[in-house]
Amino acid sequence: MAERSQLRVEGPDDSNAIRQLLTRHGIDYGRRPLPAWFPAIEEAGGKDALLANARLNVRASSGRAVGFVLDANSSLQARWDAMTARLRELDLEVPDAIPPAGFVGESPTYRARVGVWLMPDNQREGALEHFLETLINKADPLIEHARGSTERARELGARYPDNDNGVRKAVLHAWLAWQENPGLPYGSAIRARYFRHDSPVAGRFVTWFRRVFEAS
Repeated sequence: MAERSQLRVEGPDDSNAIRQLLTRHGIDYGRRPLPAWFPAIEEAGGKDALLANARLNVRASSGRAVGFVLDANSSLQARWDAMTARLRELDLEVPDAIPPAGFVGESPTYRARVGVWLMPDNQREGALEHFLETLINKADPLIEHARGSTERARELGARYPDNDNGVRKAVLHAWLAWQENPGLPYGSAIRARYFRHDSPVAGRFVTWFRRVFEAS
């Protein structure tokens, strides 16, 4: 039997960023002991592994809540369809399209609340980096400079992946390189307040998190 509810994420960038974002919203993962309703944030080892083990995670939950956060950086609908197929095998009623506020449902067979959030906002294709971009002040001149510098770097032979997610990662890391403590990973940068915590998307994510876990 799982000791806690679980939030399943793809990897360490996701787990660290989410932990620090929640802490900034008053769900303090630095507290000891952790409140009983706080889920363990577990890294699945990539989106394929997260999807492959989703049914097992719910079946093994012993009545505790299970949440899943995964990227939708190829096709939002295809990612939701892949998760939907697994959820329906667990006797969950799910809509054909991901709810904008994130999915929360109940499996009567396994007595488990199940939540799904597709990064960045359940409405666009994207990943963690798209979510983090919403936490940068729109008036910050460095982010536009990072975009221009990253594009120029490509012209000079930079070898970051030439796709949307690769470009966004390169831009964010360039921007992070120019902060007071250069080059912090995402979670540490949220804790250092280089990123904001209060964008509308972040607020919706925290609300979804509470719906999944706080009443479980």
